[in-house]
Amino acid sequence: MLFLVLFLLSSLTMAPAASAQNLGPVLSPQQVVEFALTLEKLEADLYRRSLQATQSGSLTNTPRLVRSVFASYGEDEAQHVMDLSTVLTSLGGDPDAITIPDSPNYNAILGRDPFANLADLLLALQRVEDLGVAAYKGQVPNLQAAGSTVILAGALEIHTVEARHAAGIRYLRQVLQNANIRPWIRDAGEVIYPEVRADFVIPFEDEAFDGFATSDEVLALVGPVLMPAAAQQVSRERPSPAVLEGSITQSDCPAQTNLVFLSGGYICNP
Repeated sequence: MLFLVLFLLSSLTMAPAASAQNLGPVLSPQQVVEFALTLEKLEADLYRRSLQATQSGSLTNTPRLVRSVFASYGEDEAQHVMDLSTVLTSLGGDPDAITIPDSPNYNAILGRDPFANLADLLLALQRVEDLGVAAYKGQVPNLQAAGSTVILAGALEIHTVEARHAAGIRYLRQVLQNANIRPWIRDAGEVIYPEVRADFVIPFEDEAFDGFATSDEVLALVGPVLMPAAAQQVSRERPSPAVLEGSITQSDCPAQTNLVFLSGGYICNP
């Protein structure tokens, strides 16, 4: 089923320009890897903090099964960071230049502290994992158009792991929290990216097909997390920190942050 979706997505790269624009910004292979590395660094950090919260933080009563899942998934994300860093270096990029804040604003995921209780933490992780899966699918046309078959193959391998993570977190919510959820996406309201898209041949609203997210859509959602909590307070009335090229300038960024271009959008980076 995944290969059918990817085939349909790839066929859209040969569609008229108006349709192609719906697939998001055109990124080079290096930009795709930088984009993915940013997400993986965030995910690795989030799982590290989640595990710490169950060991000595506010969630020490967390079941052992959940702790083992956090540890295992965190190791996967750390490996993804290492692998993507190697790929980026081979492309002439600098993995160390792809940074996240020392204290990401994870409150931006739910609008509240995700570490306050296990239910909120699992919900936050579900949203992050679902978004990660969609983000990788969103870059398939860019990698195919560039003929980057090796990078595409690696991205699909990571995508598979992210999908397994998403299903695992959803399963934990179902069996431990009695959440009205399944390991798969049943409704567009379960995800924070556009699951239903007009004028597309793929019925993303159907349980048989999961949607994708473009780089600008992902950055618009991840941007507030990439801004430390203190800077978030300063910029509450400012434009979104992750938007399309040209819509913000350095003057829009909070103090002690710099406007940088990150694979399809601008963010105010600390």
